[in-house]
Amino acid sequence: MPTFGFEFEYAKSARSACKQCKEKIEKDTLRVGLKVVTDPGEEADADARKKAHAMESAKWHHLGCFPRIKGKTWFRQHLPEEPLSIAGFDALKKEDQAEVKLMLSSCRGEEPAPEPTETPKGKKRAASKEPKSSKKSKFFAKENDAVSALSTEEQQSIEAVKVELAKKNVAALGAMLAQNGLPKSGRKDELLERVAEAKALGVPCCGTSCW
Repeated sequence: MPTFGFEFEYAKSARSACKQCKEKIEKDTLRVGLKVVTDPGEEADADARKKAHAMESAKWHHLGCFPRIKGKTWFRQHLPEEPLSIAGFDALKKEDQAEVKLMLSSCRGEEPAPEPTETPKGKKRAASKEPKSSKKSKFFAKENDAVSALSTEEQQSIEAVKVELAKKNVAALGAMLAQNGLPKSGRKDELLERVAEAKALGVPCCGTSCW
């Protein structure tokens, strides 16, 4: 049955990545190593010994990510009670030793878990829950010389008006635009788009007729 080894050290380079969050561990950052220690036995062949050696390679984690790799029951069973018995602990700075003690306590459920390590600068931020539209208002781009991004709700309102007015001919659409002081030239699809945007977005009427 395998046993587990733990280790603390300051990262020698920025080449390693945290096995929990998958983000890079920056150079000189305190990191926590976990390795599986196995004894292949004296009669094991070369492949078995090679596999056992690979399992003994430390898997590195951010200090804040480490408590999330296993459950509290697992940590209570495998974590050493005394931090000084963990490799590298005595070489840490005093303030880092204090953080490590809190982290080990949180692993066992004795203290609240520390905040996970922040995503390094330059990484992509999580997508916003509110979808943003890249569609622009054709009407406002022409009339106000400004390109306005439409929200999803505004797009849906425009499409609903277009369905409502789809059966109207060019003359009828042009008349609606003219009555409200808006340009009436263009193809039917352009006029329909202009009327729908003006009506859905609440463009003020300039003539005797309103939307």
